[in-house]
Amino acid sequence: MKTNLSSGRKRTFLAGGALLGVTALLTAASFTDFANLNFGNGAADSGFGGNNRFNIQVVGTDSSGLPVAGTWQEANSANGVNIKIPGADLITPGDTVSVNIPFRNESPELSAAITFSLKDRAGYTSSPALDAALRYTVTLDGTALVTNVPKSSVDALNLGTFAKGGSGVLGVSVTLPDQGSPAANNAMQGLVSYVQAHFDATSVKP
Repeated sequence: MKTNLSSGRKRTFLAGGALLGVTALLTAASFTDFANLNFGNGAADSGFGGNNRFNIQVVGTDSSGLPVAGTWQEANSANGVNIKIPGADLITPGDTVSVNIPFRNESPELSAAITFSLKDRAGYTSSPALDAALRYTVTLDGTALVTNVPKSSVDALNLGTFAKGGSGVLGVSVTLPDQGSPAANNAMQGLVSYVQAHFDATSVKP
């Protein structure tokens, strides 16, 4: 009797193919899992940044430039914001005028290292004679930082480092000394000095 080898081979191949198919099905059914971690503490703005907002403010002023206690403003432009020193426009030899300037670190977390300077007001030209004659005294919370110095000496005065919410009061007094003679005093008439108070702050990690 003749044996059909071809049919036997086909059955073997079919059986092998069936085994391969079962193996493929078993592999496709493997278990899976994953894990995700969100950088931050879960707050709405938590991630990289968010609490790195950095901001200092100075006392608010009204439409006349007078300080308004308990109010705050940014004043963060080259032109600045006006702050009136009572009597400054009428200053004569022998007079002293002054103003208190509250300031604060309004940052949510960062500390602020703050310095203070007096600068020429951008876009204005002061009288050299009056500019040279004026003398300045600057205090921080009542403690003198400089006393009776020219404007050039009020440069990057270190006010210290203020934690978030920290504040201080800067006092600025301006004196026009007696010039020593009636003629020299009269030479101060009608002159103007344009000065800008400048706070500079650098962030410090607490």
